[in-house]
Amino acid sequence: MRQIRPAAAATLALATMGLGLLVIMFRNSGNFLVVDNREKSDAIVITQGDSLDAAYWMGLHLLTDGYGRELLLDARTDRIFFGRSQAEWAGDFVSKTAPSLPGQVKVCPITADTTAQEVYQVGNCLKGRLIRSVLLVVDDFHCRRSLAIFSRLLPQYRWSIAAVPDAARFGRHWWRKREWIRTALIEWQHILWWEMVDRWRYAPVVGPVQDTQSALTR
Repeated sequence: MRQIRPAAAATLALATMGLGLLVIMFRNSGNFLVVDNREKSDAIVITQGDSLDAAYWMGLHLLTDGYGRELLLDARTDRIFFGRSQAEWAGDFVSKTAPSLPGQVKVCPITADTTAQEVYQVGNCLKGRLIRSVLLVVDDFHCRRSLAIFSRLLPQYRWSIAAVPDAARFGRHWWRKREWIRTALIEWQHILWWEMVDRWRYAPVVGPVQDTQSALTR
């Protein structure tokens, strides 16, 4: 019977361990994207996303549960639907669904195309208030990147995050459905772009909140 040499056996063992590690990383890469470390905060912010209805109702529930004193809903002023902007529709929706919370639920108008740009506009909505901590309400697959970006660019606040599940777009076992695969791959691409490019392009806000263009590192 042919014996396996010690060197070959060691190489085979290392290869097997490496393959096992890759399988573990592959299976858990969906879990890595999702963060939910919600904390009671001074304010709650619902960021722009694909699950705005679900995020709004979660944010309202968190507000009534005492997770914040006020709720800000990011809504675009440059996207027109049936003659009105998203921000205008959002304002009407808030007045109809939160009449018992006067002044506590507000629209934060934005025009940002990226999360990094959105951070500065959220900063403008937060400034001038006695706010030190903020709870973000975000699509579950976008949590890891959102928390990293907001924490870096607005370090004067303590950030936590609540994940909004959307089973139509993403699941932790992301390889099981075509749409989940697409969402996971795009989000990983965005994470890598943030870590390698935008992290160095966008400067953290120190002092007064800047506008998006002046915040870009030259």
